[in-house]
Amino acid sequence: MHAIRTFWQKYGPWLLLALLAASLVPLLLLGRYDWPSADDYNYAYLPHEALISGGSFWGEVWHTMWGYYKSWQGTFMALGLMALTPLTFSEHLYWLTPVVMLGSLCIGTFKLSDTLARRALGGTWRQTVFLAVPLLLLSIQLVPSPKDAFYWWNGAVYYTFTYGIMLLLVERFAALKLAGSRRQVLWAVLPGIPAGILVGGSNYVSALLATLLGGLFLLWFAWRERGKFLPGLLLFLSLAVPFAVSFLAPGNQVRQDTITDPLGVVGTVGISILQAGKDCLDWPGWVNVPALLLLVPLLWGLTGKVKFSFPLPAVFSVFSFLLFAAQNAPHFYAVSQAGPERLRSIVYYTFYWLAAANLWYWLGWLRRRVFPRLKDASALLRRGRVLAAALAVLLAVGAVKGWSGLNAVRASAALADGSAAAYYQEQNDRLEVLLDPAVTDPVFAPLQSRPPLLYNADITEDPLNWRNNMMGMFYHKNSITLAP
Repeated sequence: MHAIRTFWQKYGPWLLLALLAASLVPLLLLGRYDWPSADDYNYAYLPHEALISGGSFWGEVWHTMWGYYKSWQGTFMALGLMALTPLTFSEHLYWLTPVVMLGSLCIGTFKLSDTLARRALGGTWRQTVFLAVPLLLLSIQLVPSPKDAFYWWNGAVYYTFTYGIMLLLVERFAALKLAGSRRQVLWAVLPGIPAGILVGGSNYVSALLATLLGGLFLLWFAWRERGKFLPGLLLFLSLAVPFAVSFLAPGNQVRQDTITDPLGVVGTVGISILQAGKDCLDWPGWVNVPALLLLVPLLWGLTGKVKFSFPLPAVFSVFSFLLFAAQNAPHFYAVSQAGPERLRSIVYYTFYWLAAANLWYWLGWLRRRVFPRLKDASALLRRGRVLAAALAVLLAVGAVKGWSGLNAVRASAALADGSAAAYYQEQNDRLEVLLDPAVTDPVFAPLQSRPPLLYNADITEDPLNWRNNMMGMFYHKNSITLAP
């Protein structure tokens, strides 16, 4: 057992990094066959027109942002990112979509994990890897809707990409808390300002959670570290002001007027908590439960170098759960629903941070309050190593049991059976017709190949359908129709 432990401590981080890299390869290779769809055409239309006509590109990006801000939604920074879809420049650049989304998620997770594990809790770079990689593997491989999370620019840049930036913003607040010099304060605040503007002006789920967490940091600075209050306030305002500008947009009221039975504030709070409880019961499974429990040795080690006494763990659990539940509030308040799958994805990512934070806190409480009272605590720790080995076996069994549901396996299947390549070829065949100025009213056969990670619905038989209309405008066609 000692030899296995020594081997894992020495080579485990490299094995985990290799596993993460291997798991990302099929997901990124599948992006080679990705193709724009649906709202991509809406938001790309004006900037694309500027590119092909020699007009003002950035002027049309602004026009897109301002038009939707007034008429439909206030998330102005996200609107700008939607207008910068790869489709704006070329359909054949759409492979960049999973690269950008997975890159944001991985960078944000690694950076926050490093600041928390190594800088705040006195760990090492190995412990950073032991924390970040499992969180990423669980988030990426088990997210229920990888299509919306990684392969559809319009939905993914609004949620997954912004979520990764939110992690970087929270990391900058933590870096400010840890700053010991003026230079470190500047390096915490200056990069955090653009991150705050982007998060505050994007989806309300990330913006609200970041505002709540930033507000907690600001309260700490006002209470215990007043010299950091003004830098913290500047960082907080870079988030809160764009959030207010976004929230107060006239387009939000236009959108909310379409809801016939709004929940109101009290109803929103109640149903958000209920939804969070349901999520915490539904999402644990054969793979993620043993994987999270295998974090116990790491998190136990990260409780040893802090002087914190871990009081009232039940209060911490309730408080952190309410923060988690707050993510559900914006969409319930706006449209009385939990949200589309692309929104639920970022709540799903946060679920793993919630679980890890609570494991760490309860382990710290056990270490400070319970273990000193035990007569033979070392024997209990030895039994814990046996339990860890059992959990590793259980994780392996769960991975085999749910193997076909892992997103890397699903991507590999779409590559191996040719469905991804066939889907891409069908889209390219359509593109030849769409780029032919002599064809003014094309009629297409339905897409035959529909790989689940790539396919995002088709146009319809109704030429007046919004999907058909926007594609027709984008390619300068009188109409576009799907054959019966």
